[in-house]
Amino acid sequence: MKNNKRISKLLERDCGQCTSCCRDIQVDITDTDLKRLVKHTGITADRLVRLYGHNKDDNDAESDWFNLSYGKRAIVLNKKRNGDCIFLGQDNGCIAYEARPMTCRIFPICVLYDDCHNIVDVEKSDVITNKTITCKCSPGKGQLYDVFLSTAMQARKEHVRFINKIDTWNRQNKKGNKNDFLRFLGFIISGDAPT
Repeated sequence: MKNNKRISKLLERDCGQCTSCCRDIQVDITDTDLKRLVKHTGITADRLVRLYGHNKDDNDAESDWFNLSYGKRAIVLNKKRNGDCIFLGQDNGCIAYEARPMTCRIFPICVLYDDCHNIVDVEKSDVITNKTITCKCSPGKGQLYDVFLSTAMQARKEHVRFINKIDTWNRQNKKGNKNDFLRFLGFIISGDAPT
């Protein structure tokens, strides 16, 4: 993907710090995102994530869903009781900023990849264009093209590795629950004895 005027303009967005994205959307995460968060916070994986069920109206990629004994699920960052991200601090800042998921690092941009995992285009995230959230990002300094490209490629590599793990899990005969899946990914769960 080559940088052009449209892409440069899209990357010249500064966060308005409205926290809509931290309140109103689900953040899909990979096992690598989760590893960074566990290491950064010291909180066990099972407390950082929740699962959501497969809805026939979901437009999510089928590959992101894994089979459990009680149906297909996807993994997302946990939320507080009021619906805010668990890492949204009192000052509306991210308390896990250094370890935040790749989705958060790329937002408000959506990256489009081809079948070989190359970036073919970028566009404004559909949660903004569909008005799912009221994002207050505005023209400004934004992200440098090379930095953004590097982050987007890293996000794709992590996602592809996660999908391969999901495929391995889904091929197993025994399905299990959330904690079984997290253990399969290599996480220690609350109450597990350290090994």
